[in-house]
Amino acid sequence: MKSKKMLLAATSVCAIALVAGLAACAPAANNPTTVESSLGVTPEADSFGVIEADQWAGLYPGQYETWKANEANSPDSGKDNYLETYPALKTMYKGYGFAKGYDEAASHSYTLYSIGATPRVTDATLANCITCKTPQYTAMVQAEGDSAYSLPFADVYAQMTEPISCYNCHENDPTTLKVTNGFYLDSLGPDVDAAPLESEVCGQCHNEYYFKPENKATANPYVGLEAMTAENILAYYDSINFKDWEHPDTGAPMLKAQHPEFETIYGGKGSRMAAAGFSCADCHMATLKDETGAKYASHDLVSPLESPELLEKCSLCHDDIAAEVAEWQDGVTTREHALSEEIVRYIELLSAKKDTLDPETLAAAQQIHRQAQFYWDYVMVENSEGAHNPSACHENLDRCEELLAQGFQLLA
Repeated sequence: MKSKKMLLAATSVCAIALVAGLAACAPAANNPTTVESSLGVTPEADSFGVIEADQWAGLYPGQYETWKANEANSPDSGKDNYLETYPALKTMYKGYGFAKGYDEAASHSYTLYSIGATPRVTDATLANCITCKTPQYTAMVQAEGDSAYSLPFADVYAQMTEPISCYNCHENDPTTLKVTNGFYLDSLGPDVDAAPLESEVCGQCHNEYYFKPENKATANPYVGLEAMTAENILAYYDSINFKDWEHPDTGAPMLKAQHPEFETIYGGKGSRMAAAGFSCADCHMATLKDETGAKYASHDLVSPLESPELLEKCSLCHDDIAAEVAEWQDGVTTREHALSEEIVRYIELLSAKKDTLDPETLAAAQQIHRQAQFYWDYVMVENSEGAHNPSACHENLDRCEELLAQGFQLLA
């Protein structure tokens, strides 16, 4: 089975369409939905105020059945163990939870299961780690505010039953789209209408975030699209002296990137997909027809390379989209592996020399470790292996490489 990371990487292949022919496949009406005449009957919400997906099955059978199809992308369907795929991570993440376990993500159907099963969760873990794992926690935060983020993980997790589902993107009205994570809506700032709403509801979870030191609330390190670049995010973290952990070998204050899909596509200069007006849904969610001929959006989130409907759409601009995706991904992942080995070599060199360095040189060398690894991590964890925005990924890997060169020279 293909790596899900590889599949996600291809999901925005139309997004990186060449300028020629873009008009031919530009989105005219994104993801039409069927509004049943019986919609006047509103299903009952649970104790959190969330109408669970099963409650919508009768009103939206096509959407529900395709949503259930995501269960095929399960944790036991052939997932990568990234600590084996990228052996350097055991050294790079040393002293942090991701060195204990880092598996390729399963589908939205398993968000609650996966966060409960990961060895990264400990007795000290807070509920903020449940952000984007269930709509019930989203509703809890809406009701209780930031205080919900600092509750004990175990206490809150025990109450949760629904994985990512309808409420996350629609709240309790499937005929509309809504960004339900307030922290992300705040981070869009004046650009709240600059990206397609279909992408913002995806981006509210597929983004780079951190937990505020003062109250442990989930937050994004930027406001507005222009600030959504690895360089600007790193500058923000540096400005507030934020760190996720201290590397035990080098003493560097380290950062762990999350999954900046939205930022990679729409941040800074943006991708060609963003410029052409495509949304995440255009490349993830095929438009299907029910038995009456009415159109609806498939909620089985797949790569265009796995969907005949999406492949047909991409073929309007691409002669061989599979070959293009393979080229983009091979170029990025080859550099990722090579640079990960260089980062380990730098860690080992700095570790060996740190006790002999003067304070100023040591601080500079540690800052290089922090920044170089963050640029690398930002690309590796983005879940597209370069396909969402190849040029931006290579620019970040270039910065990583340049910083390491400076570091080796400093420690020579």
